[in-house]
Amino acid sequence: MTTQNLPGTDAARHGTGDADLTIMLAAHDAFRRDLTRLVRAAAAADLSDPARRRSVAAGWDLFKHELHLHHTAEDEVIWPVLRPRLAHSEHALSVLDAMEEEHERIDPLLAAVDAAFAQRREDALADVIDALVTTLTGHLAHEERDGLPLIGVALTAAEWRGVGFKIARRNGLSEGGEMFAWILDGAADSGRGDPAAATTTTTAAATLRTLPPPLRLLYRAVWKPRFNKTPRW
Repeated sequence: MTTQNLPGTDAARHGTGDADLTIMLAAHDAFRRDLTRLVRAAAAADLSDPARRRSVAAGWDLFKHELHLHHTAEDEVIWPVLRPRLAHSEHALSVLDAMEEEHERIDPLLAAVDAAFAQRREDALADVIDALVTTLTGHLAHEERDGLPLIGVALTAAEWRGVGFKIARRNGLSEGGEMFAWILDGAADSGRGDPAAATTTTTAAATLRTLPPPLRLLYRAVWKPRFNKTPRW
């Protein structure tokens, strides 16, 4: 299964006013990329080999961590900022409710994959991974179609940048550096070419442009080399 075959890859991405959603959409692509890697690893890997298990576990653990940060930022920062601005629209509020409900459905699926990995039940692993792929890619497509456009409806570009700064402060510089390295992993700029990568050279360049020049240098000199030291997937 390739990234292009996963549901949601070609989801409608509506205009969003002046809000720059480059990082949000690049993160979604990175989640799809890692789901492809997870499917591939579960189907082909000899998980009885300790080194292979460590590599897959490292990729899986980082995927879960980034997904937790992403959903937490949405549930605790982004959606609460939008709700007062969209209080006049029952439809918009129902979309935000659906986003939070879908997040809650994903957590048990992550736990089920953890349990199948821990028990080395390859038959169960394929089933729970399939459920995770279907649910998460469906959520990403729904969010891109109906959720993300609300940002441009409710917020100015400056207000949206302020939301991004708040999330960055909450996460800290180290977490932010790892997030950018993770998003760009497998792209031409990452130093680890990967056919499963959904981040094109154009997308990678656009993602890097969201960083101030000093942080781009930090990405290339520190974050990317540090990230690439750990074998994943």
